[in-house]
Amino acid sequence: MNRRYLRVAFVLAILLAMAPMCARGQNQDDLTSTEVDKLRDAQDPSERIKVYLSFQQERLGRMEIALEAHGDTKDNVDDLLNQYISIDNELKDWVQYQFDHDGDMRKGLRALLDEGPKQLEVLRHFQSSPDVDARDFSSSLHDAIADMNDTLDGATQALAVQQKKFPEMAQSANTEARELKKERKEQKKLNKKERKTRNRHRKNNNPDDSGEN
Repeated sequence: MNRRYLRVAFVLAILLAMAPMCARGQNQDDLTSTEVDKLRDAQDPSERIKVYLSFQQERLGRMEIALEAHGDTKDNVDDLLNQYISIDNELKDWVQYQFDHDGDMRKGLRALLDEGPKQLEVLRHFQSSPDVDARDFSSSLHDAIADMNDTLDGATQALAVQQKKFPEMAQSANTEARELKKERKEQKKLNKKERKTRNRHRKNNNPDDSGEN
């Protein structure tokens, strides 16, 4: 029974670890095999956020190169924008999942709130540039800007909650540790007292027992 329970618990743990990757049915076509490996390796809540941000920044860099080429870049830029949006949605899923499961994302959320506005600035530059016919991909560009704004709003709220929550959790953990230490100390005293009682009882029952053969 115990072994069966352990096997079930182990399977559930694996499924929970995979849940953020499967929450929206992630489109692996939006990521390279190297990027998929990076995500798989980044199990720390904050590190995964930073990895997503690096993927988004890479798409923005490729968009800038495509737009500077002054060629027929509509399809390429639109595809990169859609990839950017898809990655951003995965980022939001990860933040939501970790928030729901008390994952400490404070470092990652601070990175997001630092880098996100910079990425928004680049997207808005694309939108306002006189050298670009933004109508060719205006819908995707609008969605990318709206998505990142939504992500930043959520990150701001999540960070505010976690900054209050985790010091309290740390304080609670410290209190529990002190209580456990106190209980262990008391248990040692009881064990010592019980040993003395047993020894006295043994001597009383065996008065001729001098400990010698």
